[in-house]
Amino acid sequence: MLIRQATGGDSDAIAALLSKSFLEDTSVIRISIENNPRYSISHMYVAEDKGTGSGILGCLRITPFEVYSRGTRMSMAGVAAVAVQPDVRRRGIAESLMLNALRTMYETGYPISMLFPFRHEFYRKFGYGYVGNIVHYEFAPSNISNLGGPRQGQSSGERTHVRAFNRSDKNEVKRIFQRELQTNGRFALARSDNFWDLVVFPKFKDAYVYDDEEVRGYAVLEVYKERDEVNGLIGETILNVKEFVGLDAAVHRGLWGFIGALGEQIARIKFQSPVDYPFHLFLKEPRESDYRRLFFEYKSFSTLASGFMLRVINVPGALSKLRHGIDSPSDFTVRIVDRELPQNSRTFNLHAHEGETVVEETQGAPQFESNVEIFSQIYSGFLRPSDALKFGFAQGEKTIAARLDELFRAPAPFIYQYDIF
Repeated sequence: MLIRQATGGDSDAIAALLSKSFLEDTSVIRISIENNPRYSISHMYVAEDKGTGSGILGCLRITPFEVYSRGTRMSMAGVAAVAVQPDVRRRGIAESLMLNALRTMYETGYPISMLFPFRHEFYRKFGYGYVGNIVHYEFAPSNISNLGGPRQGQSSGERTHVRAFNRSDKNEVKRIFQRELQTNGRFALARSDNFWDLVVFPKFKDAYVYDDEEVRGYAVLEVYKERDEVNGLIGETILNVKEFVGLDAAVHRGLWGFIGALGEQIARIKFQSPVDYPFHLFLKEPRESDYRRLFFEYKSFSTLASGFMLRVINVPGALSKLRHGIDSPSDFTVRIVDRELPQNSRTFNLHAHEGETVVEETQGAPQFESNVEIFSQIYSGFLRPSDALKFGFAQGEKTIAARLDELFRAPAPFIYQYDIF
């Protein structure tokens, strides 16, 4: 079997394969391959069996991205469009494509890779760790506290500063998003001007900005009627908060107060947030809009959903990008075991000082050791080293666990909906 970089002549075959695998229209996929602001046909890899002349058996895409984490911008390889022809599945083709992708990403110099899995178990075999939880909320507008209204000493409230987005706000919105990523980025993807113009802004059909002498936040809303396809009935009006970015407390209060005031037109609101965004503080009652079990001790008001996975591709390269809150000089000796990329299976000394990390290979005894999957979860901030030690997913000296926690501390990983790849 031959794995090679795709060319323009492969577009039709790749589009047909992806259409079979993901049940999407072939022409739409073909247009996406040829006119996507983030990737091109050259980012696709295909598997062929030259001996049988059976054409393309499988494919995979490696998309070059840049992400923000801990205030640092770094390159990231996004793996997507992994597909195999139905009649040759379970013959190791996807595995071969993934192993080739890992080698390619390492040789290209990517420190990390991320993907959205069809099945977590499959990608764990290649060292990817599950890191991307989100919280999915569904609630009635009336359940939002009376936010953004006049408070004592105020003639008007924060929500009066919310107005409809217009074309002249584009640069301000991009500035707000960029500032949020630089300050609080948690492996969120950087956006080019081309991506904003071709993908994001066309979806700002119902968007609002918080403008109090300057634009400091925005919310993109999607309003639709819920449909019962079986019975042909039109149901409730739903408001989906597609993107919400606010730079300070007044913006959050004002935008949520505005959204909550839409109750006359909207039956339910849906919102996906990072796990550490304290949205429950904005609710009057922590329960779902259609909650009926009134006498249980616990009420449901959100759902925890699994998201993307992350893998460290180049251990010293990724560690050198690590920014932290340790000021006094500290050294840690860490060993990583990486079966798929044995180049990473080494022991490293990490010298942490004044927020920077210097990485050098060492022959010393490791103070902390884990496989690359667990290490990737730790690197992302999703898993604390102390918990990895506590529950037996890593080995090492428990006396350094608290300091390792500080070294790898980061907000919960989160990717915005428009950036799902």
